[in-house]
Amino acid sequence: ATFLKLTSLGFIIGVGVVGNLLISILLVKDKSLHRAPYYFLLDLCASDILRSAICFPFVFTSVKNGSAWTYGTLTCKVIAFLGVLSCFHTAFLLFCVSVTRYLAIAHHRFYTKRLTFWTCLAVICMVWTLSVAMAFPPVLDVGTYSFIREEDQCTFQHRSFRANDSLGFMLLLALILLATQLVYLKLIFFVHDRRKMKPVQFVPAVSQNWTFHGPGASGQAAANWLAGFGRGPTPPTLLG
Repeated sequence: ATFLKLTSLGFIIGVGVVGNLLISILLVKDKSLHRAPYYFLLDLCASDILRSAICFPFVFTSVKNGSAWTYGTLTCKVIAFLGVLSCFHTAFLLFCVSVTRYLAIAHHRFYTKRLTFWTCLAVICMVWTLSVAMAFPPVLDVGTYSFIREEDQCTFQHRSFRANDSLGFMLLLALILLATQLVYLKLIFFVHDRRKMKPVQFVPAVSQNWTFHGPGASGQAAANWLAGFGRGPTPPTLLG
């Protein structure tokens, strides 16, 4: 079981760091991607690299040491803070991405004029600020961070439900994710209500002395000739 955990964690760390780093390099180098959605994607990659490169190696070490934490209380709080910070940052940022996707489709003119680089930067700064505000209180023993042996990591301390200060944080995280889904649902309804589907229009072929023109002309000429309608030479469409 320990070997499987270590292998899985090593794979997650490698893919998380290398994959997000490659995507970040692509986003920076390709100037055609220097626009609203990809600024958020670049920030999301940075957050994932932060967690994969800093938080997961400590989990890897604790599993290797037999579910033991040997780095002290302060380090435990810092690592737990970074992990929770990354989770809230991802949730807030995905919500902002859903809003921008809705604006891009429902209010395209406003989206193209207002969602500039500086607007995206302001949104990203706001997301980081909110994430820090959510992740920092447990550092001050408000819903204390501690090492959870069953999870091999430092995170919210699991208390009884009567004293579970972390419940509010988890409910807020769930609320953010629910709001994200509702925005996408509204976007689906918006697209569904405004879809444009033109009915198929059948235009009959026109014939003057077996000279058909228009959609389906050749097929109509052949059908008429085989059915014995009309007199005269073989239709031009059937010759050769």
